[in-house]
Amino acid sequence: MSTFVSLKLNLAVPELLLFAILVFYLLLSLIVKENQFKNLNFLLVFCLFLLGMSQLFSINSVEPQTAMNGMYIHDSISHLFKGVSSLLMASIFIYSTKYLKTIDVPNVDFNLISLFALLGQFIIISAYNLLLVYLGIELLSLALIAAVALRRDNNISSEAAMKYFVLAALASGFMLYGMSMIYGATGSLDLITISDQISSEKNNNLVLVFGLVFLLAGIGFKFGAVPFHMWVPDVYQGSSFSTALLLGATPKIAAMALLIRLLVEGLPDLALHWEKMILLMGLLSIILGNFVAIAQSNIKRMLAYSTISHVGFILLGFGSGLLNKNFENALESFSSSIFYVLTYSITVLGVFGVLLLISKEKKDKDEINDLKGLVKRNPVAAWCMVIFMFSMAGVPPTVGFYAKFVILESLISSNYFFLVVIAALSSVVGAFYYLRIIKIVLFDEEDANQTSLSSQKEISFFPKLLLTSNGLAIIVLGLIPSLIMNVCTNVVQNSLTF
Repeated sequence: MSTFVSLKLNLAVPELLLFAILVFYLLLSLIVKENQFKNLNFLLVFCLFLLGMSQLFSINSVEPQTAMNGMYIHDSISHLFKGVSSLLMASIFIYSTKYLKTIDVPNVDFNLISLFALLGQFIIISAYNLLLVYLGIELLSLALIAAVALRRDNNISSEAAMKYFVLAALASGFMLYGMSMIYGATGSLDLITISDQISSEKNNNLVLVFGLVFLLAGIGFKFGAVPFHMWVPDVYQGSSFSTALLLGATPKIAAMALLIRLLVEGLPDLALHWEKMILLMGLLSIILGNFVAIAQSNIKRMLAYSTISHVGFILLGFGSGLLNKNFENALESFSSSIFYVLTYSITVLGVFGVLLLISKEKKDKDEINDLKGLVKRNPVAAWCMVIFMFSMAGVPPTVGFYAKFVILESLISSNYFFLVVIAALSSVVGAFYYLRIIKIVLFDEEDANQTSLSSQKEISFFPKLLLTSNGLAIIVLGLIPSLIMNVCTNVVQNSLTF
């Protein structure tokens, strides 16, 4: 009991609860009969929903505290990110149930791997020590690699998993090398001690900058930012729709936490160096993502390059945060980036939700032209897809418009006018491939031999309700963005000091 109190393990309740959910789900899946798996999955979704809501409802009552001898941080940002990640994961399970049965992937296997990925994200979100950061990243990466390889009878999935494994190992090596250089220069793995050592100027600045470069290479890989984006389109294309959604939604939130913990809280005095690198990665990501996505005919590859462009916006907003250490500018920039990450995750959840619910064949129909005639077969899914595409393109009154607007506004406040112009022009180019999907969904006639789309009657009530709610959320948050923006601003104020 004294060890429990001294380590303050009560602050790590979210991780302990999630691990308990994981263990009980594993044990129950071995006991219950196969025809009871539906009820077991419902129980899992309900537990994740309760966990997520408990985190969100306690955001305002949290004071920043450390546990486990300073290795773990408990603050408002961790509550927000863990709450949203849990709700997103519960939604992924609802969307995926029927689809996984269609492609002959055991539901239990996918759910367990996803829970391990979520646990890795929880660890990253609250990590306040380089060692704990690395452990969280490895747990998340290995779980995602396993999820990509779940379709063992599919050669493309196996190839994608191998590519992801090799490149993830390379990125982990970069991060470890960077961490070792930072440890060598400061003599500590604790982020707060590293920050104090750097501010005291009793260290080798050149070694720190080299370590920072390797660290950013690893972070860039986790985000899928240019020039560390090579894995994104291949892995998306080789993955099932469920795994692609798992890759595209919640890990972005963990990567955002990684940026905040390592750069803002651990290396703020090196902001002059990392801001420029972050801005360059963001600019290149927006340009490459939008221009290459135009040429794609496969919807998974198109969404992969679309993800790269959206990551560019996130990085541009974040990279302008500590300019001249202006508190108001930092508050605006970091809040805008967090807002963008959260709203993008909700949008991409809806996009893949549509693709999951309308799929009815074992082999994914993932060509853009496979969406022809969707509005006639399934009007709900079609109009929800239209809303999601408008949001990704940044068309008002969807939340995607406001998300892009606040990022550009933060760049203007930091006097990065050139970046604003490039980002705006690239977004106009990017609107083309989103509008092309809207045109195909609403106006193109279904081919005579096309049977790949599920009709509205073939989708059960709860997934249809979730999809409709997802679409309505994009509109409501676009009309009243303060519902989330105020929360993002408050958690930054409560958690970070500049």
